[in-house]
Amino acid sequence: MRNTKRFFITTAMLFIGCVGTDLINEPAVTVPARVVTTPTSAAVEIGKTTSFQAIYFDSLGNQVTSVAFQWISSDQNIATIDANGQASGKQAGQARISARVRGVSSDAAMLTVVANSNQVARVVVTPDSGSISIGGTLPFNAVAQNLSGGVISGRTFSWRSSNVTIASVNGNGLATGIKTGHVNIIASVDGIDSPAAPLTILGTSRSGTFTKRPGTSYNVSGSATLEQQPNGSLVLKFGDNFSTSNGPGLEVFLSTTNTVGANSRNLGRIKSTAGAQSYNVPAGVSLSTYNWVIIHCVPFNVTFGYAQLQ
Repeated sequence: MRNTKRFFITTAMLFIGCVGTDLINEPAVTVPARVVTTPTSAAVEIGKTTSFQAIYFDSLGNQVTSVAFQWISSDQNIATIDANGQASGKQAGQARISARVRGVSSDAAMLTVVANSNQVARVVVTPDSGSISIGGTLPFNAVAQNLSGGVISGRTFSWRSSNVTIASVNGNGLATGIKTGHVNIIASVDGIDSPAAPLTILGTSRSGTFTKRPGTSYNVSGSATLEQQPNGSLVLKFGDNFSTSNGPGLEVFLSTTNTVGANSRNLGRIKSTAGAQSYNVPAGVSLSTYNWVIIHCVPFNVTFGYAQLQ
């Protein structure tokens, strides 16, 4: 009986260590309001119409339905758009379509207007995004399509980078990293641009700052840096300013999202709840594989906090 009682007391203490403070109500976490427009690209013949939709999300991340969007075409000689998101093709070319409400604008969607269904209506670039290190390369490919999605062969594409000081791209679509930063890679043919393919150029390290997981009372702060060593291996380092709340079974994870799951890599038990420390990353992981560092209480599957690597 005494052993049984001791077991339940120990279990309760562990439970409180990971989840007891979650019962405290905290202020709602806010994010920038945003407008999302779909589709992100479309094509239409002169004299015909196509529809765009928009959704507004407020600062709490909630979808708001009772709003009237202002629709904008970057070139009304090429395409116009009415208050309901109905776009009309006027002459061959490309226009950018965006929606605006409450002072917030969406990213622009691309609308291509063609004179007939056999012209190039879309340029599709693959991959549609990527990341490389300084001096690294990534081949992009492009395909031209007509209005019905059929491939138009025999076309030669021109390629460009939005910032040639960060990354260049040659006539065959091979991008090369020059310095850290972000660029867009675009392919063009017959005067028609592809949607931008974002490309991130990484240095020899990526860093982030820990924040607590919203809705909990656990505190995690300080810096995390994923460094590539001269031999190509990776080491995850926490700064002198690192600190986390204590708890049983705290472990360090790399992950593609800010949650622990099948897409995560466990680096082992945390070495200390405060101060500088480092963790060797298993072979086969590249600098761009994971975007998040997570402090996670394994016994109760509770995330204390995370850092997004930039």
